[in-house]
Amino acid sequence: MSDQPILFSLNIATLCIILFSTHQLVLRAHGKQMYWLLALCLMSIGMIICMPSIQQFIPQFQVLSLVLSLPALLLIAPCLWLYTKGLTSQVLWQLEAKDIRHFVPAIFGGLIALVALCLPTQYLHAILVTEELNVVEQAPNLIRNIIYGLLISAFLCVLGWVLQSAWYAFKIVIRLRIYRTQLRDVFASTEQKELHWLNWLLIIVGGTWIFAAVSLVIDNLFSPIDYDVRLNAWMVFVVVYSLALWGLRQKPGFAELYNSSPNTDTNALQSAAASEETGNKEQKYQRSALSTDQAANIAKKIEQAMASDLLYLDAALSLPKLAAHIHTSPNYISQTLNETLGIRFFDLVNKYRVIAAQEYLQTTDKTILDVAMTVGFNSKSAFYTAFKKHTELTPSQYKKRHHENEH
Repeated sequence: MSDQPILFSLNIATLCIILFSTHQLVLRAHGKQMYWLLALCLMSIGMIICMPSIQQFIPQFQVLSLVLSLPALLLIAPCLWLYTKGLTSQVLWQLEAKDIRHFVPAIFGGLIALVALCLPTQYLHAILVTEELNVVEQAPNLIRNIIYGLLISAFLCVLGWVLQSAWYAFKIVIRLRIYRTQLRDVFASTEQKELHWLNWLLIIVGGTWIFAAVSLVIDNLFSPIDYDVRLNAWMVFVVVYSLALWGLRQKPGFAELYNSSPNTDTNALQSAAASEETGNKEQKYQRSALSTDQAANIAKKIEQAMASDLLYLDAALSLPKLAAHIHTSPNYISQTLNETLGIRFFDLVNKYRVIAAQEYLQTTDKTILDVAMTVGFNSKSAFYTAFKKHTELTPSQYKKRHHENEH
């Protein structure tokens, strides 16, 4: 009994976070449909975790909440996946007709719920609340067969949810890997856009899903697992808090491309993104009319922009900014970098930054952080990573070796 106040407090706190975050997401969802998906994801979680509160305060709705928890359960993973697609899309993401397939399991779960709600109340109460299956045995043959069919279908949906969750978690991991590669084709600094919080969230969610899945399967096949119920409440609270906090803070990684200049070829970006996902490098520029001479000329302009105009000093430098500077299509620049120069935009810019940093380390007494910020890096960690990649030394090692060679 001493656990009840703690569990109730966690449950109410989690529901409050969901209600507040959902309201905020709906307010900012105009023109950005991915926020609707995150709101739906949070509301689905709320539908599932609100059952203890409903049981305590409005028990007359307990059966309804239990029935609706099945479609809600099947909505969580696809909504999180589509939200991730929206965050990582190179063009403004919109829900398409083909995306409806992700909601088929939830729709099936909704049909099960709809049929269940048409059953006489005493049978639903006996199945879901009191678990008195002997009441079902006394039901007319038709109703009894419908109930058993619903129970089997619901159990298969729960097993399907386990596989569904694992599949979408895998898809999200692959999507994030491709997305971080695409970032390096467009931005010189990516650490604020890499969505590492989603990786940590997946680990937490994965642990919660595995725990819940094992509990559900064993509970249905054998007997309930004896565990501290506070653990589950804390895990759900952490998942919801993390998802709400970062979901409200996070903007799409390529958001600044959505309203960029007319020179930005959004169709080309979309085609490039699709080819990255399928792994087809030849398809990426198959519609391009860029000639070898044009590519060589663009390469010279890029060299001048970096070496003479010192464009790399801009900490927020991006491919569209470079394109505007040299009056060239971003897609042509991307193609030139990949096919002619054999380097990603991110690595090209950081190469010039590291070269400039080497001179500062040799000729000044500036701190490593000051040098990093002076040459265009946004953080010390990003500077260390880039510097070691290009020189195989840390900035401290490089500075020390240079001074040793001088003496």
